[in-house]
Amino acid sequence: MDFDPSPAQQAMRDALRAFLIRECPIEYVRACDEAERFPTELYEKLAAQGWLGIPIPEEYGGTGGSCTDLAIFLEEFAAHFEAGANIYYTSVVIAADALTHFGTEDQKKTLLPKLARGEIRFAFSLSEPNSGSDAASLRTKAVREGDEWVINGQKMFCSCAQVADYILLMARTDTNAPKHDGITMFLLDPKTPGVEIRQLKKLGLKPMDLNEIFLTDVRIPADRVIGAVNQGWRNVLKTLDYERCCLSAVNVGAAQSCLDKALAYTKERHQFGQAISQFQLVRAKLADMEMEIDAARLLLYRSAALVDRHIPNNKQSAIANLYSSETYVRAALDGMRLMGGWGYLMEYDMQRHFRDSKLAEIGGGTSEILRIVISREMLR
Repeated sequence: MDFDPSPAQQAMRDALRAFLIRECPIEYVRACDEAERFPTELYEKLAAQGWLGIPIPEEYGGTGGSCTDLAIFLEEFAAHFEAGANIYYTSVVIAADALTHFGTEDQKKTLLPKLARGEIRFAFSLSEPNSGSDAASLRTKAVREGDEWVINGQKMFCSCAQVADYILLMARTDTNAPKHDGITMFLLDPKTPGVEIRQLKKLGLKPMDLNEIFLTDVRIPADRVIGAVNQGWRNVLKTLDYERCCLSAVNVGAAQSCLDKALAYTKERHQFGQAISQFQLVRAKLADMEMEIDAARLLLYRSAALVDRHIPNNKQSAIANLYSSETYVRAALDGMRLMGGWGYLMEYDMQRHFRDSKLAEIGGGTSEILRIVISREMLR
């Protein structure tokens, strides 16, 4: 298997790196983190350069990138701005994927070109106060009344809802069906009467807002359904391999940033008359970080290659997601250890990775759930 990027993919990576060095310097990343501010200016520039169109088919205004193309993009993006890459995944990739595979032709023609041009943003809302890892046990209910759906319930942990023009909302439409059936995906305008959004304070990923949503007699048109009624959960499962690749790419890029920062610090920091990179224990720690990140990267691109070949890889994508998320957490913690007291200071970037990394083991499937997925595939 050839793991080298194609000339076109390498050119894309080089162009993106040059763009991010120019338009997303570390001072900008720190300012967005400290102010807990959505990086509006950066996303406008990404849209102007066509970067938002990677996961969108060409016939709908995108560039029709492969899963591997997207993985390369997200890895590079996360190496510069991990929260920014997470926002891209949440507000662009999930919506592009859902609309491309399950949207009507009118929905695709109306929404996807606007998404590619950066004119609209999306959020995805699945979790609820009593349905986290057991996400299919959601209770938010949508009832058909004539030409409308009436939605009532409460959602939790919805990223980007504060800046979204549309929310892809999962709700139960058949209370008599088994819990994995009877769920439908809706296209919700957050400005609709009866929708209340409350922002939640969190540890990391501060430029990406996190919210709970209250829905009280929210009425939306009957055609605001994405995919078939009662098939929402089944449709989400069909694209899990693709989405896990995206999350893995973010983890790998962010972990690489931790290693790069730690390596630079150990070369500059002198103790006992020499750079601390000369000490054997420090070198061993750096070697461990390099080895784990390299392994995570290989797992990521194996899974992406399988997705591009349309080969189901539930186990392989889960392995990539699990290993890369835990690798990112270890890389951030080891980076803190190597930097000592300096890593603990807010003016240095390792503390941001330390705060941001933990969500990688929670969002998109906890480490425990992913281990269950992997073992279940092994025992089939």
